[in-house]
Amino acid sequence: MEKFEINENGTLTAYHNDNKDVTEIIIPEGVKFIEREVFSKYSKIYSVTFPDSLENLDNWAFWDCFKLSKIKYRGITFNPSGNSSKIPEVIDMIANKNYSHVLEHFLKYPVIFQIYFNDGDDVTTAYIKKNFRKFFIFLVQAVIYQDYSYKDYISVETTLEIMEKLIKFGKFISKRNINTYIKLADEKECYEVFDMLNEYKEENDF
Repeated sequence: MEKFEINENGTLTAYHNDNKDVTEIIIPEGVKFIEREVFSKYSKIYSVTFPDSLENLDNWAFWDCFKLSKIKYRGITFNPSGNSSKIPEVIDMIANKNYSHVLEHFLKYPVIFQIYFNDGDDVTTAYIKKNFRKFFIFLVQAVIYQDYSYKDYISVETTLEIMEKLIKFGKFISKRNINTYIKLADEKECYEVFDMLNEYKEENDF
């Protein structure tokens, strides 16, 4: 039997499950905060779905959950790579569009792309535009090093879909900068993106 202990403030204070090998958790709506080490006795958890009501959680709410690799929250899915201490920062980033957190690119960037495609808000658009070169290089590297560096965070198919959308949206690639990005793709020998950019250049008569 599964049981969530939630106080009157919406804080999840304890979790109980007769199945000590539980792998997937769906936290009920209404939970606003999760206390320290609530799930530490369930080390085989790999998937957690947070409710939209969640506002924050203790850095060590999932202490000892080293297999944790799939978090779902407000339509966004991300992989904390077993490092539960980073989850609160990602939650804040999703909930408040706060992109000031210093996180590994393989964790931060895929989340930002999902937020952008889900919401298309001005804050996220401006952030991507300001840092587009970094995002572009990340995506190129994700294609090149897919076999061993990025496969657990973003697939090559998803990466190419993201790149195509970012190019064709017209907000980040323009007549003024397209040759710079074509050159970058060529130098990195990422010919999928190189061809994509040249096709876009030809279609728009840049």
